[in-house]
Amino acid sequence: MADYPTEPCRSCSTPIIWAVTRNGRDMPVTAEPRADGNVHLVERTGMAPLAEVLGVAKRFAKTMRVSHFADCPQADRWRTR
Repeated sequence: MADYPTEPCRSCSTPIIWAVTRNGRDMPVTAEPRADGNVHLVERTGMAPLAEVLGVAKRFAKTMRVSHFADCPQADRWRTR
């Protein structure tokens, strides 16, 4: 498993990894893997990791994480569309 750089969330101080979605949008991902995670990070040389959101059938718990929007108590403050 890759060791991604982390930084604290500016709202709750939880360590996060900045990744990029397939659509090119930045995505904060909670750094600690979780058994209920659905985000797989794909390492890319010299670039932010690619965040792939997987369905239940493709999950493998050891390396799965969650979008930090799912567990940050102040997520609504940071959401944009």
